[in-house]
Amino acid sequence: MAISRAKTGREILTEKVQTALNLSTKKEADFLLNQVIAAVEVTLLENLSTDKFSLKLNSFGKFTVKHRSGILRKIPFTGEIKQTKNKRKVKFITLGKLRLFEVME
Repeated sequence: MAISRAKTGREILTEKVQTALNLSTKKEADFLLNQVIAAVEVTLLENLSTDKFSLKLNSFGKFTVKHRSGILRKIPFTGEIKQTKNKRKVKFITLGKLRLFEVME
């Protein structure tokens, strides 16, 4: 199946969802896709305060929340020492077939 350059990844994904679930319109598939993405986003936001929270999506990948505490830094011009802010990051790790096709250097 040739994919035109004009199509975005989102449109391609919507078509695949429509085909896989035998939905009659692209609008239904797009609505369903939006609901799934929103559910993943809400789950991550609800657990953002939980360090090392992990959300595994079968063989697609895994989202992990990581917390990093701030450190003391010396400001070069003034000489004062300040505490940097704490950070919370969401990391994505590929799994399954997707991981096999990543380029390793």
